Amino acid sequence: MIDTETPIAIIGGGIGGLVAGIALQKAGFSPHIYERASKFDEVGAGISMSPNATLGLEALGFGDYLTAHANEPLEQRLYHGETGELLQAIDRRNCRDTYHAAYYQLHRADLLNMLIDKFGLANCTMDKSLTSIESADTGARLNFEDGTTVQTAVVIAADGLRSIVRDQLFDNSPPEFSGHVAWRALVPAEKLGPLSVERWNINHLGKGRNIVSYPVRGEALVNIVALTKADQWAEESWNAKASKEELAQHYQGWADYVGQLIDALPADQLYRWGLFIRKPLDKWVNGRTALLGDAAHPMLPYMGQGASSAIEDGVILGRAFAAADTIDTALKIYADTRRERASLLQSESNLGGERLQAINPDAFRDTPIKNEDALGIFAYDPVTVALAI
Repeated sequence: MIDTETPIAIIGGGIGGLVAGIALQKAGFSPHIYERASKFDEVGAGISMSPNATLGLEALGFGDYLTAHANEPLEQRLYHGETGELLQAIDRRNCRDTYHAAYYQLHRADLLNMLIDKFGLANCTMDKSLTSIESADTGARLNFEDGTTVQTAVVIAADGLRSIVRDQLFDNSPPEFSGHVAWRALVPAEKLGPLSVERWNINHLGKGRNIVSYPVRGEALVNIVALTKADQWAEESWNAKASKEELAQHYQGWADYVGQLIDALPADQLYRWGLFIRKPLDKWVNGRTALLGDAAHPMLPYMGQGASSAIEDGVILGRAFAAADTIDTALKIYADTRRERASLLQSESNLGGERLQAINPDAFRDTPIKNEDALGIFAYDPVTVALAI
């Protein structure tokens, strides 16, 4: 058995880093998170939590919280962007029976607060921006912007798409702009009609763009995500405020419901960012350092698996450390168990936008779509899947 007093540093206090930390705590360890932000804020908008991720969260003790704070959509509805015609309705009422867990939608901040409360703020050091890492077979040295250093036995790098750890130890090729742009906002439901708070995920489709809405926090807020295309991304910031007039230009002539969504957007709370991709990695472990979540396998959002795959990573990591006799074996089990699955999610998610936005919406009337069900994505259970031992 691995000594549970082994120091484990997690770089990044996002969803993946927190789930990894909680899973390691469940296995008896005491990991510590180093987060570059000065505090955990109520950031982000809505997030989808598919059954494969729900199973992992329930195993960590969050079943009751999700039931109380998340919405459970009954259907995913695909509409013709211009005419507003219903093209397909994907039934989600049977998720619990089919996949043994619910499909949830919730506010990202609610999910983060749940994870932070469980992991413990005392186990986090904030305002710690990593500048470099020195990794060896016996541990790693972390160097931070404030001049401090930390020596640790294990590093789990959950520091996102632009991971410093990935760049320095695994692959320094820069992220590439995918040609896709995301726009996000939360709108008070009172500004919209009753359709916006139905227990549906509503997706209006057109060539080269689509726009999704669904309620979060019960019926208090409506999450809006628009996805468009661009030839290039010139913003210095990955996340920039945008005007709803600019967004409206992409959806001129679309269904009345789409116009209502855009009209209701807060003037100063619409955000836009370019979506970037990185190539799949064959190697996730270097010495005593392992990548997790977007640092290992960033993906486009078209199948809603970015956060879900990071949750899967974290659960498997905890299981690997509980099962292994040595640190090196644990990291190998983790990487070998996750690599094929994560590469599938990454490749299919990156193709998903082209499939969704390249097809004439009329084709969806009679054509089954290549979605998460058809690909078997929801059927994965990170709690019971066989470890690569």
